[in-house]
Amino acid sequence: MIAKQSIGTSFLGALNYNLKKLYSKDPAQKAELLETNFVSLQQDQVKKELNILRDLNPRLKRNTFHTSLNFAIGEDISNQKMLEVAQEYMKKMGFDNNAFFIFRHHDSSHPHCHILSLRNRFDGTVVSDSNNYKRSEKIVRELEEKYRLEKVNDSEKAKLKAPNKDELEMVIRTGKASNKMLMQEKVATQLNHSKSIQDLIRNLEKEGIYLLFNQASTGRVSGITYLSKNFKAKGQALGNQFKWSNVKKSINYEQTRDSEEIGKANHRTKSIFGENKGRKQLQNTLPIGTTGQIDSEHTLLEQESKQSGAEDSKDPREQSNSVRTDQERNSAPDQQPEENQDSSHHLLSDAANTLAGLGNLLGNLSPSGNLEKDRKKKKKKEEGLSR
Repeated sequence: MIAKQSIGTSFLGALNYNLKKLYSKDPAQKAELLETNFVSLQQDQVKKELNILRDLNPRLKRNTFHTSLNFAIGEDISNQKMLEVAQEYMKKMGFDNNAFFIFRHHDSSHPHCHILSLRNRFDGTVVSDSNNYKRSEKIVRELEEKYRLEKVNDSEKAKLKAPNKDELEMVIRTGKASNKMLMQEKVATQLNHSKSIQDLIRNLEKEGIYLLFNQASTGRVSGITYLSKNFKAKGQALGNQFKWSNVKKSINYEQTRDSEEIGKANHRTKSIFGENKGRKQLQNTLPIGTTGQIDSEHTLLEQESKQSGAEDSKDPREQSNSVRTDQERNSAPDQQPEENQDSSHHLLSDAANTLAGLGNLLGNLSPSGNLEKDRKKKKKKEEGLSR
């Protein structure tokens, strides 16, 4: 089982996402309400209950906890068993005295449910979000053991990102691997065959894969992006073994020694995919790497939790077609984009030039061309008048 969670600011936005599925006439998109402690599903009544609870903690902005519990494909999970697992997960996460909804969705190949709860508790306290991901991972392992669920590796140990539904369908339809699968295979092979960062760069470029490192002016590297003619993805999007923090452990890497080689690799990559156009241009010219169905759903959780108040006001039964499609966000580098670092040097240079230009301009505005000399003359003139 995998738990994907999001903490946001719009409870009604996340609720409407689930209610639209509840009221959907399409069986493939249908959702079921397994349990709630709200008095009604009517939006005006839900708002009244939310306002009462929010008044207990008026300064709490990120009050919405939205998570999905995802079971293995083909696993037989009854509604009752899914509800028991969800209830225990909530209790262990600290949501044992909160307003909540639990929905079961049928819009993917794996059984899963969505838990939507306020962090505000009925007694006025707030459920902490400290270390919530680590706590969640531990709880999931415990629930797998207790309910004899199919075990899934910890996210930290997942070397490869699984193909999503669209990729699998394409493989079945065409008999060809997706661009992401091909890149995973090529990079994994060269990671095993390369002893140094120079070897890795050279071997991957022979395979048509170029690297863009997030390199600071000090030479420190904090992230890596892989680019080919038809595909690009940051390390995390391909899997944990492709993240820079793990890549540098698998090869012989030294920052001082390899800094120049990495800089040259960045220059070659930019010259091929857009010289001096930065990462934004690269992102606009190549397909975005995907990270799998469950990750896509997690992105949607975050988007729905951040919907505006205007979206909150929509009645899902009247606006059933207004759900936005979620977009993958894997094309960004592991850390802050390098273009921000590069552009900072240009900004400093531009600022210096601007100041110099202002100095010249002010000097030219002075009759003598010398501001200091004019200031002294003015001072002497004022002293003479005062005498």
